[in-house]
Amino acid sequence: MIVRVMKTLTPPTTAQNLTAWFVSVPPGKEIPDYTVLEEAMEKQAGLLHETGDVNELLIENPGDHDLFIQAGDIVKGGRQDRTLGADFIVPAKSGKVPIPVFCVEAARWHKRRSESDAHFSKSSDYASSKKLRAALRTSKSQGEVWASVKEEQAKLSESIGLCAQSAMSPSSLQLSYEMKETTAAVEEYLAGLESAPPEKSVGVVWAINGKLSHADIYGSPALFRKVWKKLLRAAAFEAIGERTEQPAEAFREIAGVSAWLEEAAAAAAEEESLPPRTQLSTRRAKAQLRFETHDTAFAEPIHLSILAQ
Repeated sequence: MIVRVMKTLTPPTTAQNLTAWFVSVPPGKEIPDYTVLEEAMEKQAGLLHETGDVNELLIENPGDHDLFIQAGDIVKGGRQDRTLGADFIVPAKSGKVPIPVFCVEAARWHKRRSESDAHFSKSSDYASSKKLRAALRTSKSQGEVWASVKEEQAKLSESIGLCAQSAMSPSSLQLSYEMKETTAAVEEYLAGLESAPPEKSVGVVWAINGKLSHADIYGSPALFRKVWKKLLRAAAFEAIGERTEQPAEAFREIAGVSAWLEEAAAAAAEEESLPPRTQLSTRRAKAQLRFETHDTAFAEPIHLSILAQ
């Protein structure tokens, strides 16, 4: 497991009510150089295909590098915006492969202005709330996903003092993230944290309002660097929604962070295989969910995600 070879956590870095610790591991065998979804979509129009099924899309990877997709990646366009329902590896030269998704735009099932309703245009954001990410990976309930989106929009609205719903499509979580008011609020966090990760970092642990919140750790510094901006934006959106007038004292004990990362490591694993090459393990502790992702073509794990509950 990734965490078992962990050597160091950096001292905490804080922006407002959001605190980050960066994870480093000793040099060793690294995973391959995956492409991630946002860079693949920038290079290849029509990468993701609408199917007319709310909970399934088709993806095609014509590139020379394998593609790594994260559960919670949001894709904009089609008949409605979706979020990916699981970590997933799409091999190079894959042809069309079905992938599980969930709708994060409940009230649309048609073309949105000049966007394509057959394909998706970009993936710049990641589902921010822990409740939403847990619904994607445990209950796998579309109803719970919609409820979580609505709750997140309500929290953002209360925090910024304005309705965080776009007039173009009020139910779209992606458009909520793109509003100028929410973007301005996120920029305050980016200014404090965007350049913070040390070069050899492979992951990050977050606390919000002084309480440990979630963590994402990857198989290589290169993969972490590729997803860092998206992870930071998501953490900032959640922190905005959880802001209080008097945030709690920051949680700063590195030993406590390390112990929290291991809390669910010994729990029984629920295993799931997603062809062609993805192996998922879910472990549950009293107050924590732990998700591990393996590419079956390689020995090394590629992603560990932990959510406090």
